[in-house]
Amino acid sequence: MDELDTEKHTARELNTLRNTWLGSSGAWMDCWTGQQEGRPCHAKLTVGMSMLERSLEKAVELGSEWLYETKFSGPQAEAAMERVASQQKLLMEQKFLREGHTFAAMRAAAHFSVESALSERCNGVSYYHYLCELLEKADWTALGKRMEELWKSVLKKNALTVSLHGSDAALDTLKKLLPGSAFAAEKRGEAKPCTEELTAPVNEAFIIDGGVNYDVLVWPMERRLERKVLARVMSYEYLWHNIREVGGAYGTGMVTQNDGTEYLYTYRDPHLKESYETFAKGPAELAGRDYTGKDMNEFIVGAAAKLDTPRKPREEAASTDCKYFCGITDEMTAAERKSLCSVDAAALKAEAADLSARMEKGVRVVFGSKEAVEAAKELFDRVETL
Repeated sequence: MDELDTEKHTARELNTLRNTWLGSSGAWMDCWTGQQEGRPCHAKLTVGMSMLERSLEKAVELGSEWLYETKFSGPQAEAAMERVASQQKLLMEQKFLREGHTFAAMRAAAHFSVESALSERCNGVSYYHYLCELLEKADWTALGKRMEELWKSVLKKNALTVSLHGSDAALDTLKKLLPGSAFAAEKRGEAKPCTEELTAPVNEAFIIDGGVNYDVLVWPMERRLERKVLARVMSYEYLWHNIREVGGAYGTGMVTQNDGTEYLYTYRDPHLKESYETFAKGPAELAGRDYTGKDMNEFIVGAAAKLDTPRKPREEAASTDCKYFCGITDEMTAAERKSLCSVDAAALKAEAADLSARMEKGVRVVFGSKEAVEAAKELFDRVETL
């Protein structure tokens, strides 16, 4: 939409106005797994704007024009769609080389989580395939029609939540501005959780240029904050030495996610098969170690520090929005922090011993070199060259 004209301005003119009156502005998709019963997935088209409070009226005006008066048809729109699709395809190919572990984790987790399945379809390999198909067909008129239908459905009919992070005076001003704006559409539907049928697990390898590998193993695991202690121990007490220092990878770690998945990864790794063998040995080694009280304090403090990193105002706003939609209360957050701080050596060893069985249910996805993938082809059900 940044590249499309509106009824009042060209795309360049509108972008100039947005840059003049707003600190930053953009549109993106947010997707969260809620803490409500059934762990529903909340998918939102988000439009974010930061500005000085005196520019609030201008923000509503420009936001209304940008969202509700954009033109999806005509030569200018079609040329913009072709240009953006080509740019996005090239950008994704570059990202596969730089951030292969992110796309591999997203792809593997899509078999276990609606949040990851949706993210993969909109940002992962599936989205890359969609871009390739668009460029091959080059039917930009049809794409414009589909986008206009989606625009009418989402922006004019779906539930709308307005979130303001500012002063009480700004809230009073916004309440006066919204009723007369394009955001005040009538008969909006109620928000519903996003649902998607998950596909059967598949071990996949994607061949990329670059001469390095991104190895990922993802498994389903109920979200529990205290698992972050185990993740920190696995990352820094086992993987860092065996994968980074001995194996020569640029990075590695264990990650726990809010959508009910966990994973191990390597970053710019010269190895593939050997790294998966190293992954498999980790749980037994951690379970067999002894941990002192001093060790546990260091692990817990390190895990908790990741929860309280300094945030910019817009990041605080995004976190607050997530808590609102996911039903996360201050009491829930406090209870989770308490459980994290109560992890002792016995609990850590038990979690480590159980990890092996969890990992056996995991899915392998690799972004790597042709030579490494072919040498470990027995690990994969499917291989594709990107």
